[in-house]
Amino acid sequence: MPVLARICYILPVLLGLSSYSFQVLTASEPFEVVAYNVENLFDTDDESLYDDYRKGMYGINELENKLDAIVEMLKKIGGTTGPDIILLQEIEVDRTPDKHLSATEELIRELKLNGLGPYEYRLGYNPKDSPDAWPSVHCLTLSKFPITESRLHRLERARPILETTHEIDGNSFTLFNNHWKSGASSPEMEIIRIQNARVLRTRIDELIKINPDTDFLVGGDLNSHYNQSTVHKMEMKTTGINDILLSQEIEPGKKGLAGKLYNLWHELPAEERGSDAWKGKWGTLMHILLPDSLYDDEGIRYVADSFKVEKFVGLNEIEGSGIPFEWSNDLNGFGTSDHFPLSVRFRTNGPKVMKGKHFPKVENSQRSIDYEKAKFSAGLWQASQLHPRNSGRTFQFTGVVEMRKPLKVQADGLSLGLYSFDLKTREFLFGLSKGEKVFGYGNLSRYRGQWQFIIAQRGWIR
Repeated sequence: MPVLARICYILPVLLGLSSYSFQVLTASEPFEVVAYNVENLFDTDDESLYDDYRKGMYGINELENKLDAIVEMLKKIGGTTGPDIILLQEIEVDRTPDKHLSATEELIRELKLNGLGPYEYRLGYNPKDSPDAWPSVHCLTLSKFPITESRLHRLERARPILETTHEIDGNSFTLFNNHWKSGASSPEMEIIRIQNARVLRTRIDELIKINPDTDFLVGGDLNSHYNQSTVHKMEMKTTGINDILLSQEIEPGKKGLAGKLYNLWHELPAEERGSDAWKGKWGTLMHILLPDSLYDDEGIRYVADSFKVEKFVGLNEIEGSGIPFEWSNDLNGFGTSDHFPLSVRFRTNGPKVMKGKHFPKVENSQRSIDYEKAKFSAGLWQASQLHPRNSGRTFQFTGVVEMRKPLKVQADGLSLGLYSFDLKTREFLFGLSKGEKVFGYGNLSRYRGQWQFIIAQRGWIR
């Protein structure tokens, strides 16, 4: 949307609750819940705890492109009016509430202008707290249904958990929107995530004690893999997600889960599990977890086999490799997010939930990204391909090393960096001599404002 139109359009917003006319939605048909880490939606007030979102690095053009990407994603997932309930993470906390529109207000306004919603919403922090107590980013929950209750659960060194209860066809549905401490591979950070998990587990146990049939859902970015306790069994004797929150692979049945939570990653075969990519490996940091109460024939009921990883080639998925098209503030802003959204559907009528597809396998390690597909579909590198829309794509190139520190190659008249996350490949690259000719395959990317090729594995270059 043009900047002028956005500036001229005024939408009053109350703290945590949209003020435009709200129409109660009924759920005679299945409704959809989406968990989506948008990768840092910030406003443009230049009051940021992140240097990448200060003036000169981030402004109105970057904000416009970021909002456009979010709107397009939500329409792809939920149709013209968007998903019914959205659990968002990484929305900037507003530090100039009396001077400038917040990231939340910018988003709500953009959604309405594009016909999504209408949404009622709740913030994942308390604006009345001292600014010193505010996180840098927060969780944000949007709903087409009335939100009857909300509360925050403070965590150690992480964003508060946002609990919201929604009224859907006379039924209460409680959703926990999470963004736990980052650093999935760090034992030190896992200690913090254990605390994060205990806070949530305590609250869930309270709800179950009051009413064992309480309908609730856990969603968001737990910064833990579904198989955290297996992948990191040597360095992490206890994990937040598996050992404290009790996320596991057993689908609810006649015996129930006894308080444990079913991780919907197990509705997909192991080779299809992945919401994020880091250093050549797939991760499953995003989650939707269900209790057995959502498998009965009362209240809110899960629609079997409805769990999806929402990815669209050219929008949020990179062609060839299939990894997320992550956001960049460079060149006025491009990309979408470093996480794929997850979606799931529920209903309020019909028979008891039938068990659906189930894949109990738990992988022993993080799965490597299959770059062979990317190599097979790689096009020949030409200078005309240097465009943000091609970031992340794989190209076949021929060049000459023009510099060793930092390592750069001349390819079709352009100077591009060379790097690899693979140790053996890095050793080969750093052994190249100035003037040496190289041939290979590389993923086009940006680093510190410069274009480069990421060489996925040793066989990609010679």
